Amino acid sequence: MTEMRKYHQVMSRDLPALLQQGAVLVDVRRTEEWQMTGVVVGSYLLTFFDAEGNCQPEQWYEQLNQKIPADLPLVLICRTGYRTTLICEMLLEMSHRDDIYNVTDGIFGWLSEGLPVVSIKA
Repeated sequence: MTEMRKYHQVMSRDLPALLQQGAVLVDVRRTEEWQMTGVVVGSYLLTFFDAEGNCQPEQWYEQLNQKIPADLPLVLICRTGYRTTLICEMLLEMSHRDDIYNVTDGIFGWLSEGLPVVSIKA
């Protein structure tokens, strides 16, 4: 019987410890969302869905692999954790990673914890 691969669910308050351990944070939101809330320091900005909800998973995955070494844990963040749940599921199908993390409360959770962000200019 094959064990089912899963991704890890984490809260934003758990994120600083993961980042200190070498995990890479990828913010999948759109530019206007980054500008509205700011972003977590050191995160890679790689939009997944456009404003109409369209995406190109293969192209996004290729860009991800160009930016992020495959041997580093991967943490995904969006606004509330919904989009990243979908992306984590896709990554399980497309990759061999077993170190995928979803920030379930997203950047809104990060902000509600009073954790710092940096501004993104237009």
